[in-house]
Parts: sequence; structure tokens; C-alpha cells
Amino acid sequence: LLVLWLNRLPLMHEDSRDIPPNLQDTISSPVTHLPSFSLEIEKKLALTNSWFEDKWSFVYFTHGQCLPQCLPSLQNLSELQASYANADFQFLTVGLDSQHETADELAEFLLSQGFEFTSATANTEEIDKLSKAFIALYLQTDFSDGSYQIEQEHHIFLVDPKGRVYARFKPPYSSASISEQFLKLRHFYAKTE
Repeated sequence: LLVLWLNRLPLMHEDSRDIPPNLQDTISSPVTHLPSFSLEIEKKLALTNSWFEDKWSFVYFTHGQCLPQCLPSLQNLSELQASYANADFQFLTVGLDSQHETADELAEFLLSQGFEFTSATANTEEIDKLSKAFIALYLQTDFSDGSYQIEQEHHIFLVDPKGRVYARFKPPYSSASISEQFLKLRHFYAKTE
């Protein structure tokens, strides 16, 4: 995973913000502008960069065979969704298994586990491009018998109202700890943007 991470790391640019020490592990420095993308969401609708505009968005990369490793992250995301249930917030799951799973299938899997998020996927190249921008690491291993396994990190990402990757929450976390950090991030955002 380390080699994969190093190959996906975008070129770093100077960040002129004076980031408080309590936010340095969470905030993206510098913020990452998302490349143009088009994902397919449920019912074959399209999701593009404009979906992120003017809202805070929590994003989690996952797939329908992720259990049990992804369950804590999905539960925390669901608790955040309940806490921030208003028009200023949105929650997105991006499917990593685009070769074997549609957005509808990912949404059905999540719903069967009691989670209701906007679910999206795309072709492998588009998912790779987006995961690289987020620095959402995953690795698919194909076996000779036709089976495969996907390993992933379980980071929850925060996209700001300008459509940029603003922060990443790394396990171990809880919805309470993410909410606490989010309030600090929003305060810092208001002062620096």
C-alpha cells in the first residue's frame, strides 16, 4: 500500500494558511481541487463536480464486499448523516468495485445494511482518477480462479462548499470525534476562506 500511496500522491504546493496544531492531522494542506469527473448514481443519473458546490459533503469510498471491515465507517457516516440532516450537508459513497458493481447495486447493498447514502460509481479509470485526487487508497487483487479481493483504507473525506477535498478523517474515529473536528474545521474555514 505504501508504494501505491506514493504513486498516487499529487504534487504538493505551498499552503499559506497557518493551520492550528489541532487540525494539522485532519485538514488537507493544501486543499485538493477535484478534477472534472462524471459518476453514475442510482437510476443511471450523472453526478459531476457541481454536485459538491455550496454544500459540505462527506465522502466514503467502499464496495459491496467490504464487510465487516467497513461497518464501523458506515455506522459513523450514518450517525453523522443523522446529526447533520439538513440541506447544507450531503453524504456520498463511491463504489470501488466498478467492474462488478453498479451504483444501484451498491445502494441496494448499503440499504440492506440499514444505510441510505447517495451511491456512485464509474469506469475504473474514472474511479482511479477520483481516488487519486482524494488520496483514497485501495488495492484490488485478482486471483487465478477468477475471484478477487479489494483492500481499502477507511478514511472519511470532507469536501468543502467550493468542491475541494478539505479534510480527511482517519481511523480510529467516531461520529462524535468527527463532529468535534468538523466544528473546528468550519471555524477555521470561515476565518481563512
